[in-house]
Amino acid sequence: MKLILKLMLLICFANTARGQNVTTPEAAVSAALQNHPSNKASVYAVKAKKYEEKAAFNLPNPEINAESPTGEFYAIGVLQSFDFPTVYIRQKSVAKAETRLAQAGQRVTENDLRYTVRTLYLEAQVAEYQSRQWSLRDSLYGAIGIAAARQFAAGEIDFLQKTMAENGAGRVHQERLAAEQKLNVLRQQLASYTGLSNLGTILPLGVDSAGLTALPGISENPSVSYDQQAAQLAEKQINLAKSRALPNFSLGYLNQGPRSTPIDYRFRASIGIPLWAGHYLAGANAAKAESQAAAARVEVQGQAIAFEQARAQSDAATALANVHYYERDALPRSRALIAAATRMRDAGQVDYVTFLRTLDEAYEIQQAYVDQIQALNVAQLRLRYLSGN
Repeated sequence: MKLILKLMLLICFANTARGQNVTTPEAAVSAALQNHPSNKASVYAVKAKKYEEKAAFNLPNPEINAESPTGEFYAIGVLQSFDFPTVYIRQKSVAKAETRLAQAGQRVTENDLRYTVRTLYLEAQVAEYQSRQWSLRDSLYGAIGIAAARQFAAGEIDFLQKTMAENGAGRVHQERLAAEQKLNVLRQQLASYTGLSNLGTILPLGVDSAGLTALPGISENPSVSYDQQAAQLAEKQINLAKSRALPNFSLGYLNQGPRSTPIDYRFRASIGIPLWAGHYLAGANAAKAESQAAAARVEVQGQAIAFEQARAQSDAATALANVHYYERDALPRSRALIAAATRMRDAGQVDYVTFLRTLDEAYEIQQAYVDQIQALNVAQLRLRYLSGN
């Protein structure tokens, strides 16, 4: 009968777990990329640049006029001006480069959003883990406070021990309430970023002990790619600025003679000579200076990313070693401390002051273990962010 009852309980727990709405980190990231306004804005920015590509061949509007050159009749004329064809070719090239820059900016936004959501998810996991810890600790300290009050009433302990036990229970209870409030706030923030009305449950906090994987080159970082694309755009703008110094043209039709003037003599053509070349030269020099600045920004960004990667790798390696230490040595000692202190307190071998101090030290070890898990996961999230993943 007991075996049947256990099997039924296991089936019920399994059905309950399957029925839960679990939101994984990747599901949260996917929802944020689909729903968050910042990503929508970057998508629209790319669309706007693609439309601007079609406007690169921007001829001036034709001029249609009516004149009476001979004073005898009105002649209808039309005039169309246009730049040198190279200008339109290079404008198109610049417009395409601006589209690629907007796409690079979109990848930066997506990478930032992924990092923010994953960080929020990790903070929510830590807060949920700590909330459960404080809940268990609250139950234990509450029971200790009740037992101390009963023993004080029976004259078994003094007022100091009773007060210390009650203060400890009250402090832990307040910590539990603060942890629950923090968890609620983080869940609300995560729901706001993801746009999910029902966030459901999140995965429990875990340790990624697989170690550090090989990272791609810094050129894969979206911020570096953005600066590289900005440098390429600056190069295109140099060529466009130089083409502005090329002649422009205009073609027109207007009969400036008698009505019998042959058609061949009613057309006109003109060419604009770029004699005032100073401002064209200044524009080209400005474009060159901006290109040099963009190239320098690429180098600066590359160095910054390389430094951050090295630091994050060091932090991850340190945190991983600490996690292994806590799992191997510190956590077993903390559990042994709690068990020994409880046993000695029940046997009346230690007072409540020493008992509570021992419990606090043991639980601080467990809290430090959670801090190291968080430090490890934060460092690995930072590495993923820096590699554009």
